[in-house]
Amino acid sequence: MPKYWLRAFAEDGHVLARRRGGAEHRTPVRRAAVARHFNTDPLAEGERRVALETYLDHHVDGPSAPVLRALREGRAALEDVQEAVVLDALAWQVVRTQAFRSFDAQVGHHVFPAVWAAEAVAYCEERLGRPLSEAERMEVFWKAERTAPDPSVVADPRSVLRACVRAFERAREVLAAPGRRLVLLHSGERLLMLADSGVALRRKDGTYSFTPPLLTETTELFAPLSPSCLLVSTPRSHYRPHGGLTRKIAAKANAGAAAWCQDAVYRLPSMPWPTSLMLGESALEVGPPRISAAPAHQSGAPPAHPEIRSAELRAILDQLSHVPADRSSVG
Repeated sequence: MPKYWLRAFAEDGHVLARRRGGAEHRTPVRRAAVARHFNTDPLAEGERRVALETYLDHHVDGPSAPVLRALREGRAALEDVQEAVVLDALAWQVVRTQAFRSFDAQVGHHVFPAVWAAEAVAYCEERLGRPLSEAERMEVFWKAERTAPDPSVVADPRSVLRACVRAFERAREVLAAPGRRLVLLHSGERLLMLADSGVALRRKDGTYSFTPPLLTETTELFAPLSPSCLLVSTPRSHYRPHGGLTRKIAAKANAGAAAWCQDAVYRLPSMPWPTSLMLGESALEVGPPRISAAPAHQSGAPPAHPEIRSAELRAILDQLSHVPADRSSVG
């Protein structure tokens, strides 16, 4: 969580953290929502090791900090600032968190047996030198699916960083889609709290589900910029800036913060916890999918990753996709 964002919810350099289970304690901003080496490339050395963190500092947090501050303090309206800077900040905040890492890991855990099984079918055909019959394909697939090892046996320590970069592009595309708009809401009262995820995603049915896909065209994004300022990305038209931040809207945003936090929700030390708000004991979970399979003789084109627009990000993704020469061989 960017420190400039957390400071808006602090008094005397401290926020009040409520963790899952109900425990509360004052925390210095510098120690809140911290994870060591979170964006570090574990296989690189020197400056390349922190290439992603450096990119976020120079190209995301640096440009967005003064813009979001001007918005939350009422010194600028949305039409007065660069929308691209705001969208970049929101899209990165969807994917640069422990919540996204948990989502990515859970999805990977659920789909790994099917991926393993599909590769087992291809491996058998390669070893036999002939295509398997439909019955043989199904037999190999389901046996491999049932006996797939734990995903940790093929774990790649860089996969979470690659997923973050690619998911940013997807999130950015959704947030910038035609028909979607940003709405800035202010209140004279201090009503909002901030999750360690920064933003919360609310589905069309009013839930804060973790079900893939993470961010859809109909999903609303709540981004509390301060205890009295809420930024909303929405495809709907019912939010009125002139109506301000109402208690009802604030309650939705706070419910999202409670749902989307991984470990803690932060608020001003002088601000009471809303009496009707519950903070569950566990973070959001991705439910197990129902997997079905059918034999196919000719597969379609595999799904493509979105194009990485930034040259700097493309270079970082390339770095994260290739094993350094001194680590490519096994002793």
